[in-house]
Amino acid sequence: MSSTHSPPSVSIQHPCLGATLLGVRYEREGVALAQFRGVKYATVTRRWGRPEGVRGLEGREGREGLQVGEGEGREFGPVCPQNHVDIRRLLRISDKYEDEIEKEDELNCTNLVVTLPGEALKVGDGRKLPVMIWIHGGSQVVSFGSPASRCCDPSLLVATSVKLGKPMIVVSPNYRLNIFAFGARTGEKNLALQDQRCAIDWVVEHIGGFGGDKNNITLAGSSAGGVYVHAHTFLGAPIQRAILMSGSLYLSPPQPTERNEAFLAPLEKLVYEDSGKSLEEAPTESLLKGLKSLNVNSMWLRETPELKDWRDRMEDVEVLMVGDVEYESILWHNGLAALPYADVHSLTSGLHPSLAEEYKLHPSSTSPPHLSALSLISTHLFHHPTYRIAARSRPKKPTYQYLIDEPNPFSPASRAHHGVDLIYLFGGYDLSEWPEAEGVGKEMRAAWVRFVSEEEPWDPEGCMAFGPGGKCAVLDLKGEEWKERRKGKAIDLMGEHEGVPGVVGGLVRGRISLDN
Repeated sequence: MSSTHSPPSVSIQHPCLGATLLGVRYEREGVALAQFRGVKYATVTRRWGRPEGVRGLEGREGREGLQVGEGEGREFGPVCPQNHVDIRRLLRISDKYEDEIEKEDELNCTNLVVTLPGEALKVGDGRKLPVMIWIHGGSQVVSFGSPASRCCDPSLLVATSVKLGKPMIVVSPNYRLNIFAFGARTGEKNLALQDQRCAIDWVVEHIGGFGGDKNNITLAGSSAGGVYVHAHTFLGAPIQRAILMSGSLYLSPPQPTERNEAFLAPLEKLVYEDSGKSLEEAPTESLLKGLKSLNVNSMWLRETPELKDWRDRMEDVEVLMVGDVEYESILWHNGLAALPYADVHSLTSGLHPSLAEEYKLHPSSTSPPHLSALSLISTHLFHHPTYRIAARSRPKKPTYQYLIDEPNPFSPASRAHHGVDLIYLFGGYDLSEWPEAEGVGKEMRAAWVRFVSEEEPWDPEGCMAFGPGGKCAVLDLKGEEWKERRKGKAIDLMGEHEGVPGVVGGLVRGRISLDN
């Protein structure tokens, strides 16, 4: 959502923040909305410092020397410093869609945006609205859809909720990324998770002042955002529901000390050569330069006692939604396509023969091995975890499983690839030329609104299929159609044979890119 224009102002006297917040009011599809931008939810005073939650704004100096109550809320806040990626490339979006270059600030990126129905600001019947907190993705290194971007602008989702008579609020936090979230050898680590937890706690404490219900919170995220959301379900976050979209801890499990040291040592050397300073003291630019030199396109959470046994625990939420898209492994396409066929066969030689046959990953096969390997990656890192998480959760709590097979209308040959869920859910790009794709987006938004509003989005015993051909229907998880779409036989085999994680690890290591 662009901030170059000057939309009308809206203000709210927030009781527990002790300030009058100034925001913007605007319309989306004829629905009046309000948005409060750049709202500080935590204070960070030094690199890798623990975030301290903001309890109130009264008397704190804001932009241009104004009191925060007079000035904060109309401008989007800065994001964490990062090596930029053009998100239009992965999303196959035309260059005519252009987001503004966002400000960056390592110590001031802990800010959020609150998007809500305009009616929520009026004195009414005292009804409190459900809240969705959106955690953006970006391989834990970039902001793939910040609150200011068209990609993850929640305006249409909130407008849809109003039209359906189920108004909701969306809160979109920025947080620390890449090395600035990773931490040093000692001290604080996993600072992205810490920042996000501060944002969640801020919502619990302060969303009532915006008309939201602190006891009705859904935490949602896609890709790396889904990884973070999954982690929070094991860390005692005060949320009631969770949505894991194309991402879970199975995609990016917390890593032990050995891998962390293998990453930090060469980065430390490069940064010192460039700046003569340590990682703690070097300028931001030197750290980013070091990351780029090492071709760091993704990062990971660090293993902690709280996360060490996550595989053996149940997600601690009342209701769960989990799903994936058909071609998740597009992220590794270029990296694998560059390998000789013989190298791909060598990397996959450890597969059990039954799986090698299922994926045509043997030297006698006529199928291009990198395409077969990509199919294996999609199943192991995304489709199998979706099924596994849902199957484990379903007997204990309401659990909703989905899949997206509607291809990207901007590039149908790219299929329903990783990231296409953002095009459909947020509707930030004009799909009116493609009625089937536009219809899928409408169905998804309506389903997400129902879920956030404590209603059944679809029959929990089945799997909701969004597309292809604009068709949206619930599939029988024991039926042939679901098994065909998500390689049900392979999913069963993966539960029976060891060795798959090692094979997939060898295929993906160092080959991911958001520029695919």
